[in-house]
Amino acid sequence: MISGPSLLYASPEIAEEAARHGFDFVWIDWQHGAWSEPTMNAALGCFLNVETVAIVRTLGPDPAWIGKLLDLGALGIIVPMVETAEQCEKIVRAAKFPPRGCRSATGLRTAYHAGNDYFDYTENANDQILTVVMVETPTGVDNVRAMMAVPDVDCVLIGPYDLTRSLGCTQMSDPRVEGMIQEVLTASRETGVPAGYVTNTPEEAEARAAQGFRMVCPGHDMIQLPQAFAEMSRCSERLSRIPRVSARREPSV
Repeated sequence: MISGPSLLYASPEIAEEAARHGFDFVWIDWQHGAWSEPTMNAALGCFLNVETVAIVRTLGPDPAWIGKLLDLGALGIIVPMVETAEQCEKIVRAAKFPPRGCRSATGLRTAYHAGNDYFDYTENANDQILTVVMVETPTGVDNVRAMMAVPDVDCVLIGPYDLTRSLGCTQMSDPRVEGMIQEVLTASRETGVPAGYVTNTPEEAEARAAQGFRMVCPGHDMIQLPQAFAEMSRCSERLSRIPRVSARREPSV
């Protein structure tokens, strides 16, 4: 079981704070977040001396993007909208050095992950990089067993929002959506390849983990930070109703 928050705000400072709290991973969301290459580079540098690893959701399956993110120091990738075993194989090859894959043997800070030994990193990275593919359509669910059969696919992660929309449903609680979710979970039990679920709260993460999902998110900065500011705003509203105390001193007699 692994868990960690996702970050959409392009803030290396938020990433640095998240890295200090002992999560298994922090998910930097390049697909839907506001990250640029410079802010991504700065954020990934925050994970060099901590146990928590940085994984990045890519813009897509392009091998150039995958290789670049790993070269910047990510120790895992999440690739959205994957539907076939053929796509999985291409993603795995992009994330692995030869002979398993076609990743180019270079990188900005990769050696830092191996005690400054670049060659040690290159020799062992294939066993250490987490490769996660997302299932977000009925086609992906239909092909999930074949996808799980691809060597070095470490986890199949359900994206419930897009899965709901792709089914023509308006609520994630629709039985048709839950039926497909359970189909992925059943395939995971049968194949032994972990399934994950993009949860939003600690309570939801615990509930899905209890069902058997092995990768969950206890929160997201785009949800929890606005909630924190909303609570501060409510506090400010309460404070505004407290009578003001005059700073003027009364004259002495």
